Amino acid sequence: MAIQKVSVLSTTSSEPSAVSKWFSKSLPPISALVVFLLLWQGIILISGLKRFVLPSPIDVVQSFIDKSPELLDAAGFTLRSSSIAFVLVILLGTIVSFVLASNKFIEKALYPYAVMLQSTPVIALAPIIIIWFGLGLGSIVVISVIIAIFAVVANTTQGLISVENNLQNLFKLYGASSNQTLLKLRLPFALPYMVTGWRIASAQVVIGSIVGEYMAGAGGGGQGGLGLVIAASSARLQTSYLFASALTSALIGVGFFLLVNFIGHLLLRNWHESAVQHEN
Repeated sequence: MAIQKVSVLSTTSSEPSAVSKWFSKSLPPISALVVFLLLWQGIILISGLKRFVLPSPIDVVQSFIDKSPELLDAAGFTLRSSSIAFVLVILLGTIVSFVLASNKFIEKALYPYAVMLQSTPVIALAPIIIIWFGLGLGSIVVISVIIAIFAVVANTTQGLISVENNLQNLFKLYGASSNQTLLKLRLPFALPYMVTGWRIASAQVVIGSIVGEYMAGAGGGGQGGLGLVIAASSARLQTSYLFASALTSALIGVGFFLLVNFIGHLLLRNWHESAVQHEN
């Protein structure tokens, strides 16, 4: 008994704490960031580049602090347009995927047009969108949806049509209706695919919002997002402000991705292998 108690205590004490786990996961990206910033600063010191060509990390941080009110306002507008676009992407993309997966003929007839829409440059569609929806939030959201929706459509459709025939035949054998098969077999099977599409779209809606702001101009009341800030700072050669704006947009994209990743983990953690491995 004493030997067993000692072995249990030694096993328990050897388990890493939550702080050590967090530190072990955070150390590699933090180290890479520090090395990158040091190399960046070193290149500027050695090459003697002008600030308007390549600002130093200190200049970017200073610009971020000095322009924080303007950046926060612009980030708020971009965050709002991205959030609206993301909700629409999930709703519309899921509906289109269910329609495509409902019938092979419909899938073959309509899927090429979804690919065509994704392959068409947004800059060619932007003038038409602006004519239809006007300058501002409406056009920005539409442009963002067009850029991001294909990821949801492609992944969700693939998940819905990839269910094994043996499982579908088993449901038919037990007299399951089409709705029961959809809700209890095809939808759970497609959920990991759907989460993958959401993750991709979460980054693309931010890119789409910034591109839309760049093309569609200011929102209502003259308010604009990070796309306008990037365009204005680039035209004025305010490079440090440009870098700070790009950093802000990147933080919004990372925030979106982490939120969607967390939601996907909650949906999959109890049964799907990828989430179980991630949890361990």
